[in-house]
Amino acid sequence: MSEFWTTVAAVGGPVGAIAGGWYAARATRMAATITAEAQRRAAEAAAAPEERRADLAVIQASVDRLDAENAQLRQRLFGMETLIRAFARYVTHLTTQMRAHGLDPAEPPPRVEEYNRTGV
Repeated sequence: MSEFWTTVAAVGGPVGAIAGGWYAARATRMAATITAEAQRRAAEAAAAPEERRADLAVIQASVDRLDAENAQLRQRLFGMETLIRAFARYVTHLTTQMRAHGLDPAEPPPRVEEYNRTGV
């Protein structure tokens, strides 16, 4: 009977070792897969704020550019408004001079009449 147990031990030991090794290898592969997935998700989570910062930088650059353009447009608009006011005063002065010399100037267009009434 001891020969039987010796044979079982002699055959069962390596078979058990192989089965255990296979099980350990399988568990190791699964653990490695799970770890890799966890690391990938952690990297994505860590990269998300950087992507948001990059997006914010692009938006901030756009806002800064638009602010600069708006400032230029405001300056141009202010210049145009002052030019129109100066031109309107000049035309009013010329019209007054013409009437003082007995000349009747042509009627201004309706938009000019509106500007003279409202200032807008």
